Amino acid sequence: MEEELNKLTLMGGTEIKGKKYPIFLERLGLLFSIILTIFLTLTIWNEFEEYIWLNVLLSICVAPLFALSIAEIIGRLIQYLKN
Repeated sequence: MEEELNKLTLMGGTEIKGKKYPIFLERLGLLFSIILTIFLTLTIWNEFEEYIWLNVLLSICVAPLFALSIAEIIGRLIQYLKN
């Protein structure tokens, strides 16, 4: 049975069961990044009220990328600290 399992892994390596990943911490990180992005976007909207095109560009293009980037950084930090 173990030989069959080793044939399924990369280069015939053995599988080692790791620690359980704390998905709730990553979800909290995602929620934190979304809240941070909303507050940052609202601050910039209030600062540059006369530039509507800049606010729309920020809200549609930059803010979602910022939120996902922060969430990814938090997720990788959690993985680094758990291993």
